[in-house]
Amino acid sequence: MDSYFGQALWSLLVLFIIIAGLFFLARYVKNYRIGYKSRYIEILDRLLLSPKSGVVLLKVNGKYYLAGFGEENVSLIDVYDKEPEEIPGIAGTFDIHLSKKINEVVGQIKSGRKN
Repeated sequence: MDSYFGQALWSLLVLFIIIAGLFFLARYVKNYRIGYKSRYIEILDRLLLSPKSGVVLLKVNGKYYLAGFGEENVSLIDVYDKEPEEIPGIAGTFDIHLSKKINEVVGQIKSGRKN
């Protein structure tokens, strides 16, 4: 009976050490993922325009960069000293035009017309 109890206790200790090791390994991998986290570059926002292109807002050394990317290139659109709250000239206007276009298309669909 002592042999069985000692063996069960030893097995539980080894199992605990393995689980604790996996826990700490998971925390280490989460905090230090290679290729996903950078010490100097932070991706603040990203908007996909198609499956292979979009716009990204980056923070690098306290400056903010708005860049566009495509399948084969990356283009710098603008640089900001502080985080932009909205892009001048676009905010609001785009929403109005989009809303009008959606209403126009929905109206055409309801009336049975195409384009």
